Amino acid sequence: MKTKETFIPYINEGYSSKGDSIVLGAAILNNEPIGEAHVKIPLKTLNRHGLIAGATGTGKTKTIQVLSEQLSSMGVPVLMMDIKGDFSGIAAAGEEKSFITERHQKINIPFTPQKFPVELLSLSEQPGVRLRATISEFGPVLFSRILDLNDVQSGVV
Repeated sequence: MKTKETFIPYINEGYSSKGDSIVLGAAILNNEPIGEAHVKIPLKTLNRHGLIAGATGTGKTKTIQVLSEQLSSMGVPVLMMDIKGDFSGIAAAGEEKSFITERHQKINIPFTPQKFPVELLSLSEQPGVRLRATISEFGPVLFSRILDLNDVQSGVV
């Protein structure tokens, strides 16, 4: 695609669907977000398998956050395994910052800071509703966190 005039209808037609959909953001042409061309996923297709992959810093975490927030705002419960704690912040309304406001103006999506319902579940002594699990159900990362194997303060690395 070389021009906005051909790009916008191409994207809008490609992402059109019947029924409700979730807006992930705006399409990009020549490194510029195009606010008239939104990338959408039909709500009825989100019960299928999916994969979000990419190098560090490419927006995987933000994509999952946007998906979970949009699903929650549509009344769909979301269960998310958050081993690193990247997503617990959605329980509080975000702050309005100039770079976020500018980005949302460029992509033609209004920004309203809001919080989403969150219930934290825990396998360890950390705050949250306690879950029970057998050791064989733990993965290596979770198991090392439970045993504090990566805790620098305890001297064990």
